[in-house]
Amino acid sequence: MGQNTTKLLTLKSGRKLNVILSSAFQKKETSQGAVICLSGFGCDHYNFSWIERELSQSDAYGNQFPLVMIDNRGMGESSQATEDYEIKDLALDALECAEQLELEEFHVAGISMGGFIAQELTLLAQDKIKSLCLLCTSSGGSEFIDLPLTTEEGLRAFYALEEPLKSTSAVKATVHESLEQENRELFNDIVQLRRDHPVDGEQAIKQKRAVDRFLAQSFPLSEIQVPTLIMTGADDRYVNPENSKILNQKIKNSKLISIPKGDHLFFLEKSEEVTLELGKFWSEV
Repeated sequence: MGQNTTKLLTLKSGRKLNVILSSAFQKKETSQGAVICLSGFGCDHYNFSWIERELSQSDAYGNQFPLVMIDNRGMGESSQATEDYEIKDLALDALECAEQLELEEFHVAGISMGGFIAQELTLLAQDKIKSLCLLCTSSGGSEFIDLPLTTEEGLRAFYALEEPLKSTSAVKATVHESLEQENRELFNDIVQLRRDHPVDGEQAIKQKRAVDRFLAQSFPLSEIQVPTLIMTGADDRYVNPENSKILNQKIKNSKLISIPKGDHLFFLEKSEEVTLELGKFWSEV
């Protein structure tokens, strides 16, 4: 198994964007199958780390689809945001990242809030995008079921919690309710993964403001023409699975997969199954 590479890219704005390139990215003949990976709210690239691990162990898909895992601004090792921004700005960051890596075409995958970024990125550069994957996500407009209400005060209180309470409570709320009892080791691994990637609460609040503005307006999903895979945990308590059905109805060239006994973190709970579906989809487009 090869080693991942970390690059700190300097954007035209002077902002630093941290990206992790999977070991397969070093093979020039496969880099055109690269996947731009966009993580969810309050998360850095770790959302994709287990998918990358599964890919790296797969003879069928590992070298075909190198991952470009991005720390969104304010997350991980990327520059902190000093002012508010829009979800579209995060998409522009990702597009500049792809340009600096000299990717002429690429797949895009977004998890949760990363799915919002992925939608914006697709409309910005549809001619470069081979496919779109939207995991446990939604979109803007009144047709979609609202996400649970979160206030800035509530976020500040959450990020002020001590560990391991903070990470444990977050994971309890976003994995299947049976996981802690049925697979304590996996539950603890997910908690530790989150603990290993701490977040600045004020940066998360800036993300929340961008998310709220994105969700408040309808997004032109009908303009998305690229092949699209939509995945949801069948028991997602954070982003209602009905929202994935609405995405499937609105994006013409799309396919919907529901993962049984999966909650909002189904991509960690069922990483092997999810990676298999992703690899199959990327191979077919």
